Amino acid sequence: MWPEVIVLMVTTAVAVYADINIPITGHWSGGFQGKGCFDITQEMHSWTVTLTFDQPLTSLDVYTADIVQTLDGGKVFVLHNKAWNKDEHVGDQLCIEFQGHGSGDINPVVTGALQAGDVSGNPITGTPTPTATTSTTTSSTTSTTSTTTSTTTPSTTHSMTPTPAGDTSSHSTTAITSASTATPTASALTTASALTTSHSPRTTLPPSRTYDSDMVFVEDKGDFFYAEFKFTVDEEMLGWIVNITFDGPINFIESGNGVIEKISEDKLHWTMVSFGHQAHLPKGSTYLLFIAANYHGHTIPHAHATMTNMGRDKWSFSPAPTSDTSKYNYNDVLFKSILFYEAQRTGKLPATNRLPYRNNSLVGDKGDGGEDLSGGYFVGHGHVKFNFPIAYSATILSWGYLLYEESYKAAGQEDHVLESIKWALDYLIKCHTKPDELYVQVSDYIEDYWAWNQPEFYLGERPPYKINDTHPGTDIAMETAAAFAAGSLAFKTKDPSYSATLLTHAKQLWDFGNKYHGLYSDSIVMAAYNYSSHGFNDEICWGSLWLYQATNDNTYLTAAEQHFDPLPAPDMSWDNKTAANQVLLYKLTKDDKYKTAVEDTFHYWFPGGSIPYTPKGLAHRSDRAALSSAANMAMLALIAADAGLHATEYRHWAMCQIHYALGDTGFSYVVGFGDDYPLRPYQRISMCPNHPAHCSPEVLLAEMPNIHILYGALVGGPGANDEYLDKFDSVLNNEVTIEFNAGFQTAVAALKSLWIKSQHPEQLNDAQCPYVGGADVFGRR
Repeated sequence: MWPEVIVLMVTTAVAVYADINIPITGHWSGGFQGKGCFDITQEMHSWTVTLTFDQPLTSLDVYTADIVQTLDGGKVFVLHNKAWNKDEHVGDQLCIEFQGHGSGDINPVVTGALQAGDVSGNPITGTPTPTATTSTTTSSTTSTTSTTTSTTTPSTTHSMTPTPAGDTSSHSTTAITSASTATPTASALTTASALTTSHSPRTTLPPSRTYDSDMVFVEDKGDFFYAEFKFTVDEEMLGWIVNITFDGPINFIESGNGVIEKISEDKLHWTMVSFGHQAHLPKGSTYLLFIAANYHGHTIPHAHATMTNMGRDKWSFSPAPTSDTSKYNYNDVLFKSILFYEAQRTGKLPATNRLPYRNNSLVGDKGDGGEDLSGGYFVGHGHVKFNFPIAYSATILSWGYLLYEESYKAAGQEDHVLESIKWALDYLIKCHTKPDELYVQVSDYIEDYWAWNQPEFYLGERPPYKINDTHPGTDIAMETAAAFAAGSLAFKTKDPSYSATLLTHAKQLWDFGNKYHGLYSDSIVMAAYNYSSHGFNDEICWGSLWLYQATNDNTYLTAAEQHFDPLPAPDMSWDNKTAANQVLLYKLTKDDKYKTAVEDTFHYWFPGGSIPYTPKGLAHRSDRAALSSAANMAMLALIAADAGLHATEYRHWAMCQIHYALGDTGFSYVVGFGDDYPLRPYQRISMCPNHPAHCSPEVLLAEMPNIHILYGALVGGPGANDEYLDKFDSVLNNEVTIEFNAGFQTAVAALKSLWIKSQHPEQLNDAQCPYVGGADVFGRR
């Protein structure tokens, strides 16, 4: 199991130079994390912090300072300020966040000491004034610099060690071999904690830097003046923060370029962040920042400003370790696919959040009667919660866990996959407000599309939509019932009470969907924009099969058989579970008519059947969701093979489809996996700059890669001739959704399971791809 990393902020108000004890509230086998804060009681223009541990570390990551010395065999680390946070002012707070790594279950005693001055020990003169000591827990996302206000939010937990991808973030990492000196580097300002242990295998972003400008006076209007700052940038930028220092106090500043984020008590130091429409600066451009300012006295103050690029995020995750010798690291795929689900979460994030650029969002989502509808997942690029694909994803992920639990355990991902399933189920429980009432969507797609910003900043209306006895939705009621039933099985032994709650909801929704027939997208027109349903017989069969598995009540099996469709399934998706029903019915009954249906479906899908193939071997049903369709059918082929159907052929074909996605063409279609993967997935959160800089549709004009690596996301995929365009506006190629990943992740878990059992095609010397066996290999027409 991957270590869990606890982000700890200790707000300790102490005198400058005084030592503070930094308690460690979370530790694991191999590491820990902490964060200590000093209240500033005198002016500082450079500073040094010394962290002392009671045991040696193998490495240390620091987020708001450079490690300049490592002493005493890895017990003492001397840190120096970054270029952008060297100036600390009375009333500010300097926070040092770090993550340490060592041997065993490490839980060290940590002290921190602040010295005003440079690393050689040249302090600023003056006597600090001691202040009272307090302690509070806060998220690492409360500020964009190490100088913070007293804002607090819940603490954050990470469970994977990240890797710096270049020299562009606000932390540095050092590995302990002997006493060493790390050269400080200029870095972009970031707003959230992150994690890392080793250098990224691929750096896509060049080193970032800051840009300076003296204020140019434009016009004196008596009680206020106009002025400008000029910045010439030598890199493409998406979002910026500007720190302005005046030599006399300023009463207020107004600007059309950005919003004031912070003002020092003496009104000499002002921080401005970009508006969304001002965020994009092309490489080589000159940017004019205009201000109107009111000042004290009779002389207009002079000022100097420093601009920092907020469109840099170098945090990356090291590949998951594996002892397997399979062509691809399935452990890493499972790990990163689950990270994608974490990137899509909304609501109040738990302490186990591992993504530094995500924070609490849309916690005020409510139903018509004020019901709490917070939580759940964003499905694709935007911030609408479409419950149909959320419920479908929960069902498929639960199915994969139930079938391939050993894969998640071996990969160290069992807790994380269960957490991702529960995150969906907890939200869906909130949405089931009455036995015959189910909220099925939160927010308006059209409204959301034009509100192009980080979800943490979203302030627009988010209307809820529901089905009931007068506005039925058999399809989504049955899919949600399936999710609850599958979840009840997944948690049956781990949390019996929760399992029972899920089963109660499943039964109520099955009754509701069975009693009131209709398509949910007919009842809710807004749902038809993105997730329009095309029938509900497959969902009745699907929901009934899952209720049967959860209860052993033959009433449900009978209902499933009554709604069985024997025709070859042209797809497997959130909207069409025909193929899954065929496989499940055969698995549960071993009836030959279901076997025939499964074989006919794969005859339709195998080479020589009805589905076309790309030259490099992908079953290419459609330009949209090409990889997802193939991965879903690969998942079903692997499950059918486990049920005793054509194991050699089905497993070989399925492996080739999944390996196509993982890199058999020389390109991985899973973001953050392998050496060459999509840099510009169409997903808003990963495109937008770090907090607190604002976002806007102008990010689509950028040529640079997404600011944040959207780990684990399976993109839409290539065209019919294996062509692929890695651009923001190439939506068919670069679309990502949680339902794309559900079947894909389950198929990877199935392949991992085969490897554990020594039944993998590679282990049986049956791994040549593309797969060349024809549709007639089963003796079908």
